[in-house]
Amino acid sequence: MAYRNLGILIVDKEEPVRQKIAAFLSKKYWVWTFDKGEEALAKMKKSQPDILISALRFKDMEAIEFIKQVKAIYPDIYVVITASPSVLTKKMEQLKEVSSDFISRPINERKLSLVLKRAVDYQQLLKKKEFYRELSIIDHLTKIYNRRYLDLVLAREIERSKRFSHDFSLVLIDIDEFKRCNDRYGHPTGDSLLKKLATLLMNQSRIMDSVFRYGGDEFIVLFPETSKKDAVILAQRIELSIKEEKFEGMNSFPGSRLSCSIGVSSFPEDGLSAEALLYAADRMMYKAKNSKTSKVCFISEK
Repeated sequence: MAYRNLGILIVDKEEPVRQKIAAFLSKKYWVWTFDKGEEALAKMKKSQPDILISALRFKDMEAIEFIKQVKAIYPDIYVVITASPSVLTKKMEQLKEVSSDFISRPINERKLSLVLKRAVDYQQLLKKKEFYRELSIIDHLTKIYNRRYLDLVLAREIERSKRFSHDFSLVLIDIDEFKRCNDRYGHPTGDSLLKKLATLLMNQSRIMDSVFRYGGDEFIVLFPETSKKDAVILAQRIELSIKEEKFEGMNSFPGSRLSCSIGVSSFPEDGLSAEALLYAADRMMYKAKNSKTSKVCFISEK
């Protein structure tokens, strides 16, 4: 199979060698060639190739230092070093520390094919693992993070906030009377509404925030390094954007408008554990649901 989505970076000061390798590999892969390490690093910072084929010397730097910088950008890149058999034998122990594979020079298509098969198999396995990892943390309907991943992120955020003495907040969002939509229009319409709401929450969130489907028609947005005061402002913006958005099936809701109840909790003010923070947010969400004045509720500072 020709994995056209895989990219290969070739760095070699000898142009005939670069061109020979590129001509053979470009039939199946995306290929970039450079004779200078700094230029190759600049390319790495813009688009990350999966495989690096590197000589030991360039026009501007030594390969060992270059590869270390490459791995700092992309730790999982598959590194192939090319050198004469005598050099490979002499420096093997040192080269093993930074490379995944080797090709002895002069390079021919048979050698390239053997090494590239190992490299491609390695990268395809990584991509497959990443795919299944995403399946385990992404909600299949809304394509945002699921409850399982929330537990992991929340535990990590608590430890990070303890270490650096940071606040953080979360909001629990529950659709009011969601059952009306399913009862009147059916579950496909309800699913469509949930997907659109998930997209809206992603669009309303900042880069550092995370959005999760907590379960059913409940969502959570995690705000790192955010005080309760700021989290309430963000929650109010979310509530307003939901109220102003048009959703499929919204005619089934009172006033033909979707509304949500939002509970806010903050670390460490409302609890030092995930359970305590989720309980506080849940309690405030139900308070908002029963309130006639505010759809965003929180525990006031003492």
